[in-house]
Amino acid sequence: MLRPIKKTCFSLLIIFLPLYGNSQEVQLDSLRNELEGHTLQDTIRAGLLIEIAGEMTYSSPNEAFPYVKEAIAISEKTNWIKGEALAHRQKGNLYYVLGDNLNALDAYQKALVLSQKMINKQLESSLLGNIGNIHADLKEYDKALTNYRAYLSTAQSLNNRPDEIKALSNIAIVYNDTENFEEGVSYLEKALALAKLEENNLFIAAITNNLALAYKKLGQNEKALAHYQEAADLAQQIGNKYIEASALNSIGKINVLLNNYGMAETNARQALSLSKEIGAVEWESDSWEVLSQVFEHNGNMAEALDAYKEHVQLRDSVLNEEKRSELTRKEMQFQMERQQAVAQEEIKRQELVKNGYLLGAILLALISILGYFLYKRRRDALEKRKVAEFNAKVAETELKALRSQMNPHFIFNSLNSISDFISKKDIQQADDYLVKFSKLTRSILENSEKKWITLEEDLELMELYMQIEALRLENKLNYHISIDESVEPENTLVPPLLLQPFIENSIWHGIAPKQGDGQIDLLIKKDDNMLEYVVEDNGVGRSATNTHAKKKGSFGVKITSNRIDIINHLKNTNGSINLLDKTEGLRVEIRLPLELQF
Repeated sequence: MLRPIKKTCFSLLIIFLPLYGNSQEVQLDSLRNELEGHTLQDTIRAGLLIEIAGEMTYSSPNEAFPYVKEAIAISEKTNWIKGEALAHRQKGNLYYVLGDNLNALDAYQKALVLSQKMINKQLESSLLGNIGNIHADLKEYDKALTNYRAYLSTAQSLNNRPDEIKALSNIAIVYNDTENFEEGVSYLEKALALAKLEENNLFIAAITNNLALAYKKLGQNEKALAHYQEAADLAQQIGNKYIEASALNSIGKINVLLNNYGMAETNARQALSLSKEIGAVEWESDSWEVLSQVFEHNGNMAEALDAYKEHVQLRDSVLNEEKRSELTRKEMQFQMERQQAVAQEEIKRQELVKNGYLLGAILLALISILGYFLYKRRRDALEKRKVAEFNAKVAETELKALRSQMNPHFIFNSLNSISDFISKKDIQQADDYLVKFSKLTRSILENSEKKWITLEEDLELMELYMQIEALRLENKLNYHISIDESVEPENTLVPPLLLQPFIENSIWHGIAPKQGDGQIDLLIKKDDNMLEYVVEDNGVGRSATNTHAKKKGSFGVKITSNRIDIINHLKNTNGSINLLDKTEGLRVEIRLPLELQF
């Protein structure tokens, strides 16, 4: 079992997935018939249950759990340790496919203990590989590499070539995920050489596709193109449409870079057809992106916009899924750390009680020392708890801020505005809007993972956002940005998109419902060691804003307030947010610690 498919790296999981079809259904039916004919609760039945669950792993994992549960019960009853270990591993596989890494890890660890108990090195090493996958998903790359290297070492000592290929491939994926592409290429080439010795075209196609991606990341486009073409041709021969669609999309993207737009369109249309057939939304989104670029180059702006809409809609569904996965990953990581902390504290507590009784019975004179030791331990535990709570707040705030930075309504409203300009045959206005929207979207995605960017970059984002909204409001919105001479925008660092919720509220809940033109003034100045933002509008004010808008506004203020609280904690400063109602409109004052780049 290898890692699932990711956007950054086409994982080699595909090469180890069974190709489900009629033959697999026949195999599954045959096993079930054999199980029905063997009702005795023995190791034979347990083995059949595990085999059936394995066949169901990728087709219907939820329905496979009863088989695993019965297999574990029979193995425990008959004291069949290997069967119990295999059943727990299969249980872990089912949870892993369903994305429940916490329960998967628990099952794998139980299987690992059992494999060590019966000294089964091959099973133990494969479980280390499974556990390595989970560490890799948690981005604990050092732990993942440790497990993968142990898996590789055992596979080599047992001369198990398929496991060796899996281990080499997973090590390569970790290096590619951490952008160490030279090392990734080295391990992929080793895996490819072994796959060719095995004469397994499915292995070869997937590894070649990964090699092409690594070469592209290294800027070697011609070499990447040759590998992608080889992977696509081989995937077509063996009927693996996942690898073929991915490779064709990548070929199309490189042809766009090389200005081969005719070839790029052919590649994208072939990939789109395959992607729709297999239901691969991510590949489908990539195909529409390539077609949008081709149409734009050919001057077919309407078709380019339609293709771009399809790309954005499909990409957003993938991004939303990735964000949910990221949220689950962080929550799972927090739960694991908390469980480990609780277990460690419990062990320490038990040791402390035992030592306390022993020392108390021997030397009463040490009671005072022990009392101080207990006090210190409690103080340290409270401090650790505060740190854990703070880290949890940081993680939660980061996730909420990430979710709020890309508003789906803003995206689709913008695309509809572009479509409206085109329908009015105002091509120049549509083109200007599209350029600004594309630049804003790309900048937000690039900066959403950063903790600090320059003030200059942040103000460019805000100005671009206000320009787009001004176009939508038919120039009803006017704005002015003023920077005090004491502030150096290119050298001052600020949290990205901190002002966006307040500017959005000013536009849509202050100026949009206002009769006549609206004005937003943004002032940035320095006050000793603090940076001060002032956002001021002449809108209708909070008193005229509806309840829903107030709740939405307060949500944005809460997220920003949490971000400033975190900065205050880390920098030991007193940043703040103040909202001041005016006779006409609202004034927002934000104070941050002054952070310089150099």
